[in-house]
Amino acid sequence: MKSKCKVVIIGAGPSGISTALNLVKLGVNDIIVIEKYKFPRYKCCAGYITSKTKKTYEKFGLDINKCHYSLIKDFNIFYRFNLKQKIVNKFLYTNKKIDRTELDYAFYKLAISKGVKIYENCKITYHNIDEKWISLSKNEKVNYDYLVFADGCNSFGNRYQNNLKTNIAMQMIFKSDKKEEIQIHFGVSKKGYGWVSSCNGITNIGLTDVFNKNINYNDLFSSFLTTLGFKYDSKKLTGAFTPIGIRTPIINENIFFVGDAVGACDPLTLSGLRYGLDSGKYCAKAIYENKNKIYLKYINSLKIKFFFMKVLLKIFYLKISLFCIFEIGCRFFGKIIESVFNNFFVNKK
Repeated sequence: MKSKCKVVIIGAGPSGISTALNLVKLGVNDIIVIEKYKFPRYKCCAGYITSKTKKTYEKFGLDINKCHYSLIKDFNIFYRFNLKQKIVNKFLYTNKKIDRTELDYAFYKLAISKGVKIYENCKITYHNIDEKWISLSKNEKVNYDYLVFADGCNSFGNRYQNNLKTNIAMQMIFKSDKKEEIQIHFGVSKKGYGWVSSCNGITNIGLTDVFNKNINYNDLFSSFLTTLGFKYDSKKLTGAFTPIGIRTPIINENIFFVGDAVGACDPLTLSGLRYGLDSGKYCAKAIYENKNKIYLKYINSLKIKFFFMKVLLKIFYLKISLFCIFEIGCRFFGKIIESVFNNFFVNKK
């Protein structure tokens, strides 16, 4: 079966749905979104959103309160499994199940209510970049004017990118009776951190690192859990990759990359939701006005911001830096560190 569509979006995550909703808002309704899973679908993500990300979702008309998000006030930082800093969390929200399933499903349903056509359980199987058409696993061939890859940093659109450096993230979610608390653990991976988040009888344990193929991350994760007194269960373990650095935003003048597919993820904190939503907004505007420079301007602003965050990442994980931060800074300048956390790393995102 053949069809023609003005805009085809690959991926129904936050950046893909944002692109679609912003196009609809601008009056572009000839859109198809291709999603390889069926909603509600699970995403390896601890599900945190900042106050600014919350407001961004609400601008679409999404009621975050109905997605059961709340503040977990106790935020404790550990270094080599020793408590170094207690923080009263002011701006970081999490879902009661400590994942993103409910939020992504609500965003999907909002798009459906606005008339966005979403093909679930559907994959792109072939792309003819010169003749501007794709074939789908539903035995359909779709011609397009614009193609938007919103399928993450390790999917079909990845074949058009050169910068493939990534972070790895792993997590395990299970029922528990731990008190409501967020723990961030440094010193468990070389250039990343671990977390233990508990809320509403659920605990989410995970870790991140700049991916190194020479490291056995299953063993590293198992050791992390064992040290914390938890049992490792490989059946409950999930993982994903997040990009490091901005990738090529546009090719052939009509093929765009948004969200993780373009590298819209803070390399230091791995925060990417608001950047993904905003990349969809500027991509839609560029398509509507037929001015690619609109999107390129936004991506270049991220490139500058992320360059400084990559520099901070390299400095932060130096041994001397970790010693100064956790052995001196947390001991004598705790209030400053708490303020920096709430107002720089969280409230600005």
